[in-house]
Amino acid sequence: MKEEAIKFITEIIKPWEELNIKFSTIVSMNPNINDFITSANGLTLAIKHMPENVLQADPNQLAKENRAYEIIHDLGDSIKHGQLRRQARQCSISVSTMFERSPNATFRFLRNRITIMHNTYGKIDFMECAIEASKFVAEKLDVRTNWNPQIINRNGEFSNEISIHASSENQVYWTGNALEFVEFDGDGNYKNVDMNGQVLFSLTIDDNLSIGEIIK
Repeated sequence: MKEEAIKFITEIIKPWEELNIKFSTIVSMNPNINDFITSANGLTLAIKHMPENVLQADPNQLAKENRAYEIIHDLGDSIKHGQLRRQARQCSISVSTMFERSPNATFRFLRNRITIMHNTYGKIDFMECAIEASKFVAEKLDVRTNWNPQIINRNGEFSNEISIHASSENQVYWTGNALEFVEFDGDGNYKNVDMNGQVLFSLTIDDNLSIGEIIK
């Protein structure tokens, strides 16, 4: 196997698949600082820099060829440098817990989702964007694998009860939880919707998990 393929599998495919599995378990996460965000940051930088490291390709030029790579490129620079000179490129990411709403306003857990907020392109699903950017990188590196990424969406029973646990396993500080409610359209894509109903919500928190506001 070529060295480029080994790097691609190790630094991009494996981290993406690990995140995909972790996202399929319902947890309450501090939206902005947690282990999922840390893993996503690492994956972002791997996708952004691999063509540069292997081929000495210019990320700025690659960003002109592929929208998903452009977004990952902008996110990588936002992670690394903070405020960017070109505000149109500025990005941030956060985690939410996503539930599907049925026609009669009951709910079921789908997955946890990392969302990119891009100043130009708006709200983008990180995992979907990472797939497309990774495929672009694989093409540039001439890496061929049998990778067929499928985002895991849970399909449990709909209910009028939601129970979430905030664990210290994936975060050291808890400030709250972002919830998203979605419906699937005829093309299989989901769109954000209001709850439009009542739900019995319960939250449990590990005793050793610090709780409060983050002070800047």
